[in-house]
Amino acid sequence: MKSNFPALFVSFFLLAAVYEGDALSQEQTILPRTTGVFGNIYTVFQANSPIKRTDGSTKKLYPFYQYLELSAVSPENNLSLNTFLRSRQVLDGEDTTFDVYNAYLEYSNTAKGFALRIGRQVLTEGNNFLLLDGGMLRFTPLAGLEVVAYGGYQDKDAQPDPEKPQRSFGSYGVVLKSREFLDSIISLGYEAFDPEDASARQFLNFAFNRVVPFTDFADVYSRAEFDLKEGSFALFTVGVGISPVNSLYLNFEYSTYEPDDDRDEFLQDRIFDIFSVSRLHEARVGLTYYPTSFLEVSSSYSFARYEVLEGVSTSGHIFKLGLSWDFWTEIGLKTFQGFYFVDGREDDRAIGFNFGVSEEILRGLDLQFSFAYANFETVTNKDGDAFSYIMGVQYLVIRGLVVRAEVEINTNPDFEKDVRTNLGVSYYF
Repeated sequence: MKSNFPALFVSFFLLAAVYEGDALSQEQTILPRTTGVFGNIYTVFQANSPIKRTDGSTKKLYPFYQYLELSAVSPENNLSLNTFLRSRQVLDGEDTTFDVYNAYLEYSNTAKGFALRIGRQVLTEGNNFLLLDGGMLRFTPLAGLEVVAYGGYQDKDAQPDPEKPQRSFGSYGVVLKSREFLDSIISLGYEAFDPEDASARQFLNFAFNRVVPFTDFADVYSRAEFDLKEGSFALFTVGVGISPVNSLYLNFEYSTYEPDDDRDEFLQDRIFDIFSVSRLHEARVGLTYYPTSFLEVSSSYSFARYEVLEGVSTSGHIFKLGLSWDFWTEIGLKTFQGFYFVDGREDDRAIGFNFGVSEEILRGLDLQFSFAYANFETVTNKDGDAFSYIMGVQYLVIRGLVVRAEVEINTNPDFEKDVRTNLGVSYYF
């Protein structure tokens, strides 16, 4: 199993939200009413960022980041432009990158149900998010029916670091969406995937969501992706959600899917996918409860059967609990807390929690603190404890200008002592 401790450690604190069942979240471009340009410039400096060399030694880096998000709109012409860029410069001069996360021009006529976007963009119509250089067309030929067509190419050498994929590929597809047929939300799609140095593949996608007839407290949903080349389901999910009372939502779900290296894997579950090599089956129950207007409790339990080698399978458990509350809205105290327990294969276990709090002590001055802890056994071929503390301050100097400063302290099997500072200035215009 490939060791990737930092990525796995972060993923442990991504609490699984209860699946809402609406697989057809509609994209809608909201444009300002007047022509203009707006965006954000964010500059940040990180001191003593450590990395592990191949020989096991540690090297300190001093990276300097510059982010730019820029949008321009012309409502009269239904045009908008958006771009998000990042440059990274290490002070010792060994590493310099310039990354383009998106850069597209869009024509959107909401009155006629028509939108065309051209350039680098994230496409979310399939089960996998795709960052493509291409185009997306969205239109409504009939009332209640939406058609989305897309196509483009992803060049591995032109993608942002460090998220560069293993290979370049092209992809195109079409999706039909309806909110009128059978009083349900239905999506039917076709996608072609043509990776470099590998045979092309084709997929059919289906999503369904409907409130159970004669009720106003239950819904059923399903998602599926069928691999035409393999003749099998790459992904299949079915579930039901029940709200016995207004403040409580229960969710029961079954999924089976196959991680796909050619398509950056599904990563439906960020923990079990690390263990699974071939097919994974997972049964899950989730709960979201609002005992008061200022407290949300979300929890889930999963039992999974997954294959680690061809013909060799095992099982595992995941339990997660998250609390989100806002006790004193008058003074702005907000906090988040999460707990998880993972029982993977025979010796793969982890337990941990995270906590964060922020407080506006003066007008424009915000203090922040977060803490995370994990204890694990061979999840990443390493055993031990991991701690992380982040203490920061944010100050609104003048309208649109924000100064941020943080001290981050990490202790884990990779870095016995990792203390770094993050200094940043952000300007919104």
